[in-house]
Amino acid sequence: MRRIIWICGLLIVGLLAMQFRRPNYDLAPVNATAALDARAHPGSGIGNTLHQSCYSCHSAQGEIPWYGHVWPASQLMQNDIRGARARLDFSNWSNLSPEMSRIRLLDVCRAMRESEMPLWYYRPMHPGSTPKPAEVDAFCAWAESQPSGQEVALLR
Repeated sequence: MRRIIWICGLLIVGLLAMQFRRPNYDLAPVNATAALDARAHPGSGIGNTLHQSCYSCHSAQGEIPWYGHVWPASQLMQNDIRGARARLDFSNWSNLSPEMSRIRLLDVCRAMRESEMPLWYYRPMHPGSTPKPAEVDAFCAWAESQPSGQEVALLR
C-alpha cells in the first residue's frame, strides 16, 4: 500500500513539474501585407469562415484556449499547430507563387468538402468550427475563381 501511495505521489509531483514547461506556439505579430487577407482579398464571408475554421492552426493569428497551456494538451497542440503551419500558413501567403496559392486554396476546398478539416478531434472542443455546406460552397467557388499562374502572367 505504501508503495502505491509513493508512486502516486511521484506521478503527481511529475505532472505538476511539467506544468512549468511553457509551450512555444510562435504567435509572433503578423505582417498584415503578407497574409491571405491582404494578398487574395477573400471577402468578409469567406474570411470569417477561414478565421473560424482554419486560422487557429494554420496561422500565427490563432487563439490558444486555456487547456493549450496545460501539459500534456499543450504539447499535443503545439505539435499539431507546427505541422499545420508547415503544410499551410495563411499568415505567410506572400511566400507562395500564384499557381501554388491556387493549388493550396483548391486543396483546402477539397479538405472541407471531404470533412477532413477541421480535424475530427478539434471539432468537439470548438463547436462552430466546422463550416456549413453553404460556406464550403462559397469558399470553393471563390477558390476556383482565383487566377492561375498563367493567368496572372497574362494580366501583367
